[in-house]
Amino acid sequence: MNINDIYIQLKDALKAEIVRHDLADKRIDITCKPLTVKEAIGTPEHDDYPIVKGKEVMMAATFNGAAGQSFTDEYTDISLSVNGLLELDHTKTSDRAIFIAGLNAVFRSLNLCEKTIHCKDKAPVECAENLTEHPAFSGKKILLVGLQPRFLEYLAKQNTMRVLDLDPDNVGTEKFGVKIESGEDFRAALDWCDMIFATGSTIVNGTITTFLNAGKPAVFFGVTISAPAKILGLSSYCHCGS
Repeated sequence: MNINDIYIQLKDALKAEIVRHDLADKRIDITCKPLTVKEAIGTPEHDDYPIVKGKEVMMAATFNGAAGQSFTDEYTDISLSVNGLLELDHTKTSDRAIFIAGLNAVFRSLNLCEKTIHCKDKAPVECAENLTEHPAFSGKKILLVGLQPRFLEYLAKQNTMRVLDLDPDNVGTEKFGVKIESGEDFRAALDWCDMIFATGSTIVNGTITTFLNAGKPAVFFGVTISAPAKILGLSSYCHCGS
């Protein structure tokens, strides 16, 4: 499976809902814009999250009163019709970010998915603490894809961890006793792990197929993957999103 195949599946699923709910003849705008840090995550207790550090932004889409979001490092402001989502160029990261945010909003409005709005303030800590209560995240060799500091902090207490990240400022540093490795050099870590715990934003940056094709159990976290996980049948985790 490649990234083009994935976006064809996602667009086909959206087309089906447009037809099923007679959305094609309605002029309902989807407006996407990057959120400020406070809008996206509030005032968390820690300042080491990528969005706080300015490495990523949260795209927000609204559709028929429902909200959808996606994390990305490439973005643009845009307003388009629901049919316009189908015309976006899914070979471009910025267009994928808009499409995923819009898809999440449309599917949320139709009650086809949930957890499309990022948690705020103290909730990221609660989300990480909840992981330690799941047997699937205990006593494993876990590959964390995308440095989510609270997830690493709590998972490292009861698992052996490796972390891949694309931010050069993180690569080579040590967090919670774990050295951060380059996401561009992933093969050894994939061979090593029992399971993959990857950021849902991999569907935006196009690297998700690396982890889907790895032959290892994979769980994708965060609000970005909400509707795509439902459509593609992926395991996902988002405890505190709304």
